[in-house]
Amino acid sequence: MNPNLTPDECAACLEILYRGLVQIRLAGMDGNAERAAAIADALHNLPRLLSVGDKYGWDLATFKALFLAPLGERYPDLAGLSQPLDDLAPGSGSLY
Repeated sequence: MNPNLTPDECAACLEILYRGLVQIRLAGMDGNAERAAAIADALHNLPRLLSVGDKYGWDLATFKALFLAPLGERYPDLAGLSQPLDDLAPGSGSLY
């Protein structure tokens, strides 16, 4: 596991992955392959960030900026997908 992440950060990332997979399933059920692909594209690096991201200098702030923010701009209803990370308390070893 990525030793640069706190247990709370890992839990938040897993919650984002869970929520994203639910959204992919819903998009698929609606026949919206473009939306499903966009969500999958934004989240597919998350398992690597959790497991070996420290070896590549990956961090949560970059993940949010490169993947979650653009997804939220494209699909405003998904802007809250980063909420589990946003809710981490300052000073708890979180992003902020």
